[in-house]
Amino acid sequence: MNYKAIQDEVIAKYRIDLCNGTRCKDGDWSRTHAHVKQRRVCKWKRANSVQSTFTLFHEIGHIETTKSYMRRAESEYYATIWAIEKFKEYGLMVPQKTLEDYQWYIDDEIARGKRRGGTGYGKLNLVEAI
Repeated sequence: MNYKAIQDEVIAKYRIDLCNGTRCKDGDWSRTHAHVKQRRVCKWKRANSVQSTFTLFHEIGHIETTKSYMRRAESEYYATIWAIEKFKEYGLMVPQKTLEDYQWYIDDEIARGKRRGGTGYGKLNLVEAI
């Protein structure tokens, strides 16, 4: 499978600016992340792999779906759903372990929000959504 060709296509289609992290002004980011307003994905490790492709799609999902009123768990959930849907469009399968990892992260963000007094979190379950 030529994942790099798919990555290039999606980067061009969604007008994504890639950055190695040198243009980040929000401190020392240590992992892949997106700057929504700039349509920029930073510190993404390009590889001809399903994982690298999903990570890219997830970050583009943030750019395409994040709204200012969303809480972190919601932002992560909708970005992941977007990535899953794009994988389907390209006939790709998301590894079960990847789904489990992202669900764990979403659940962790919900728990953090609740510890900080947040309420009203709906069901943010990836398996039920797909």
